[in-house]
Amino acid sequence: MPIPASQAVEDSTRRQFLKVGAGFSAAIACSALLPSLTGCSPASALPQAGMAFLRPDDVALFRALLPAVVSELESVDPAQREKRLHAAVVNIDGTIATMVQNGQKELRKLLDLLSSTALRWAVAGVSTSWEQATPEQVRAFLTRWRTSRFATLNAGGVVLVKLASVGYFVLPDAWASSGYPGPNPAVYRAIHS
Repeated sequence: MPIPASQAVEDSTRRQFLKVGAGFSAAIACSALLPSLTGCSPASALPQAGMAFLRPDDVALFRALLPAVVSELESVDPAQREKRLHAAVVNIDGTIATMVQNGQKELRKLLDLLSSTALRWAVAGVSTSWEQATPEQVRAFLTRWRTSRFATLNAGGVVLVKLASVGYFVLPDAWASSGYPGPNPAVYRAIHS
């Protein structure tokens, strides 16, 4: 008996989904396995000095993400930009440090995936290190992930953009550019007295 066309398409879609899922699982497994075989396992890496969660590779990632997410950083003078980048990364680290352990574990998987050169190139399309990535390359990566048909990539892109934007726009120096005039002085005094 012939298989109806709708069922054949459905079976093909299921097979494709399973293949892609298996591919992502293999990529994540490789990102954990390969470094441990070479003796440079990210699992044993300590946070960067002054950070509670973010490792040096993670800091490089967020320093590349911030100018791509917050376009005003490109027009800020270099000294002020460096100060804001550092403060935003500290905010991002603090935010992640207060997350529940399961959230931190999932985020660690994402950050470890993006710190592996081969996997960063394969899943993000960024072949250079994060320190050398241009805002245009990072925007292209974020756009690709946020418009991907795979929910995992969508979620990863959204999380990275939210962490970067919130980490930046809570800075008092960034309030004016976001249209926030700052806290109401009377309410602020009432809460903080």
